[in-house]
Amino acid sequence: MWKGRTVVFCAAALICGNFFGGWITLYPIVYCILSVVFSFISLFCRKRAILFLAMLFLGAASLQTERIPGNRHESLISQKASSLKNDFSDYLETIIQDDEELSILKALAIGEKSDIDKELKNGYKKSGTMHLLALSGLHVGIIYVIISSLLSLSGGNRIMKVTKSCVILLFLWGFAIITGLSSSIFRSVLMITMYEVSSLISSDKDGPGALAASAIIITILNPESPRDIGFQLSYSAVISIYTIYPYLKRLLNARTSVMKYLWNTLAMTISCQIGTGLISYYYFRSFPIYFMLANLLSIPLMSVVMYLIAAALIFSKIPAIGATIAVVLKEVIHILNQIMLVISNL
Repeated sequence: MWKGRTVVFCAAALICGNFFGGWITLYPIVYCILSVVFSFISLFCRKRAILFLAMLFLGAASLQTERIPGNRHESLISQKASSLKNDFSDYLETIIQDDEELSILKALAIGEKSDIDKELKNGYKKSGTMHLLALSGLHVGIIYVIISSLLSLSGGNRIMKVTKSCVILLFLWGFAIITGLSSSIFRSVLMITMYEVSSLISSDKDGPGALAASAIIITILNPESPRDIGFQLSYSAVISIYTIYPYLKRLLNARTSVMKYLWNTLAMTISCQIGTGLISYYYFRSFPIYFMLANLLSIPLMSVVMYLIAAALIFSKIPAIGATIAVVLKEVIHILNQIMLVISNL
């Protein structure tokens, strides 16, 4: 049983209330009063149904409050993040100059897809790998693994554990700001933040609880988020990883590390597709037939690209090494593009 099951329950109730508030419009103060009343009752009557109603009305209240007409201005943090994203985009142009590969590099590094050729973008879409070009949990997860691997030799005592978590979160939030604080990256980094914080509070990392906590925070900060396709796809994919992936992973007992890696990647892909397939079909009326083959080939290559991007940025000031890494990076991106185009034409 999940340790964070109460948080998961509250997150589900809050999101249900968010949709409920969109269907039944009342004055925000009415929903607020109902939420406070049921919250007060839940202190004395510890019933899940009472807690569910308290969170449900809180979700409805937050949505109705958000929809009150008023002037909304872009925050100073958002403006600064947008400026940093533009500066970083210009810097990437010094690494690769070819338009096709550069456009994919910008998409993978900062989520900038406006320069991608229409044919190439359709190739990624038809092959079922369009998620690679939209900064998401996959990109943040790879960066998380890279940083964690680099810090894995730092030791396991309490002080080093806290230091390691702080360094990881510092890098991830820095990445989120550089990429313009897009909603998908904010969601992913917040998930990992909750995940790391839970490990510092308790002895184990509570993934589902951290996922639910991030959903609560995002929904309260932006009550319109649950209606966003990206929000639905992100959380559906991660929920599938926690619920479906462990069972699929155990179906095959791979004897070699290569087979184990391939099967784990395939199991992960199938799990995510199961979780997001119906949502994708509902919105886009399409379902990629060769998504398993495309993801099996593209995810390892994309991981290599992310490592090469990090290396290119680190060694960019050393001409010989930086230029060599840039050439390799360009070729790997070119191979990735060609594979997606071939699969899309099958």
